[in-house]
Amino acid sequence: PSMGAFAAHDPEQGKHRGVIYTIAPSPLEAGLVWVGNDDGLIHVSRDNGATWQNVTPAGYGRLTRTAHIDASPHDAGTAYVAANRYQQDDFAPYLWKTTDFGKTWAKITNGIPRTAYTRVVREDPARRGLLYTGTEYGVWTSLDDGATWRPLQLNLPRVSVRDLRVQGNDLIAATHGRAFWVIDD
Repeated sequence: PSMGAFAAHDPEQGKHRGVIYTIAPSPLEAGLVWVGNDDGLIHVSRDNGATWQNVTPAGYGRLTRTAHIDASPHDAGTAYVAANRYQQDDFAPYLWKTTDFGKTWAKITNGIPRTAYTRVVREDPARRGLLYTGTEYGVWTSLDDGATWRPLQLNLPRVSVRDLRVQGNDLIAATHGRAFWVIDD
């Protein structure tokens, strides 16, 4: 499809804009692909990109940047979204979860400070419902599929965590300005 399928029309500028910030193919279902952009839109394709469906959560907000989508390694219909609006002077965390291919979404930010805007979310590949999120001020974890969050800072400085990866039994955090950090086991 053309870029117009993902772009939002900006009436103030009289043009379409939209940068795809994240692409998440499903590790479980061939042809299932999630994309998110900086205009406040999320789309899903179940036919390898031939057609796309706008599945943006209600109340997501114009110009919300979809920073990261994580397609669950445990269930094809489940995906997690980390978004932010700091460029609109909104520093709140935005994390969303769907379990039905984007038909419905739940906001999952309980326990994350109101100014710790989010950049990435990951589900643990070995343990269903164990989540990690990178915020502007560190790493948080949820043991209950996003219902509640608690800090996982340990000796990591209060720093912007831009990406997370689970490798074996280790959690790897890529930071802005403080290099890579590894939490063993």
